[in-house]
Amino acid sequence: MRGVLLLLLLAGLSFSTVVGGAQVFKKDFFDPSILKIDESKYLGSFVADVEVFLEDGTRTRVYDLIGDKPAILLLSYYTCEGSCPLRIDSLNRLIKSSSLKDRDFRVLVLSFDREDTLDDLRKFVSAHGPFTDHWVFGLLRGEDIDTLTRSVGFKFFYSERDKTFVHPNAYIFISPEGRITRYLFGVNPEEKDVRIALTEASSGKVSLNSLVDLALLVCYTYDPSRSTFVISPTVIFGGIGFALFGGVALFALISGRLVKREV
Repeated sequence: MRGVLLLLLLAGLSFSTVVGGAQVFKKDFFDPSILKIDESKYLGSFVADVEVFLEDGTRTRVYDLIGDKPAILLLSYYTCEGSCPLRIDSLNRLIKSSSLKDRDFRVLVLSFDREDTLDDLRKFVSAHGPFTDHWVFGLLRGEDIDTLTRSVGFKFFYSERDKTFVHPNAYIFISPEGRITRYLFGVNPEEKDVRIALTEASSGKVSLNSLVDLALLVCYTYDPSRSTFVISPTVIFGGIGFALFGGVALFALISGRLVKREV
């Protein structure tokens, strides 16, 4: 029995209880690896189609909000004073200041905090806006919180001492069919990464605005260790080979002309 308790202690779970689907930690001691999202397990799976309460008080569902567009899901809470507003503000600035503002997609900000109210939502939108037409803000209720977060591998914990949630900082990209296509982690995404991830989520639907992004998708590959897209090794080595071939051809051409002149 003592051995079991010791293992629980080392895992950081002996100090916690579960309240409303979120694990509540009595002390600041838990295994941060628990917060990791296993991308390989969830990529390609479907996000749960749960009910969402919108800013105007109406109800809808996740798939109705996505419609026929790719979407970026941000699971957050509206009373957060840490990473949630940073993550939302960064993406909002990026969309406004780049060609992303001309792309047709949705950004869904859904709260996983059972204590959040529509008043909290409205205060957040008012304090951090204005937002582009891409954005939709909503609340989740009851079991729908657990259903949605489980479907995307999103775990969160409540620290009683700090009175705050601990959770992954993830931008979750979803196809029009509701499939999870990419996770980008952090609070300050790069334009290139968002553009490529949206192109992935578009399920092959290419418009004039996304032709350049499609070219980026061909030239870049995703590096999960850094949560960013990097130039594909195939492109690098192909470019080197092309340069060498061009150099040899140019050398042969110049040498041929010199030989002719000498004759």
